[in-house]
Amino acid sequence: MEKSVVKTVDIILIYKSKWLVLIERAKPPFADKLVIPGGHVEEGEDILEAAVREVAEEVGLHLTPGLLSYLTTLASPNRDPRGIYVSTVFTAAVFEMDFSSLRAGSDAKTIHLMRLDEIRPDMIGFDHYEAIKLLIHK
Repeated sequence: MEKSVVKTVDIILIYKSKWLVLIERAKPPFADKLVIPGGHVEEGEDILEAAVREVAEEVGLHLTPGLLSYLTTLASPNRDPRGIYVSTVFTAAVFEMDFSSLRAGSDAKTIHLMRLDEIRPDMIGFDHYEAIKLLIHK
């Protein structure tokens, strides 16, 4: 039996050009690791709508689709132990943000604001570092 492909979105929130908003996962896989906010695209949902919804659910930040820019697609067959997951990764530059107003929700335990140059691969769950690395080398 052939496995179905699960579509997901991930959103790299870039604050003032050098900080990233990451979440600490509350549940497996990669519980307690830092990841980019994101999640499943629901049936019949546009990927931009899914990205906006996931950011609102996981960190409480309300974006508009026009703020999102495509970065990459993560599609390695072993990127997620739950099955075949293909993620469209977006970036959103955020210049005004009250970090204290952000709230961890959905499968996020806590929210972290980290300098881009301080993020190491061993801190990050899934293959999200592959997307972050694209920003580091820009």
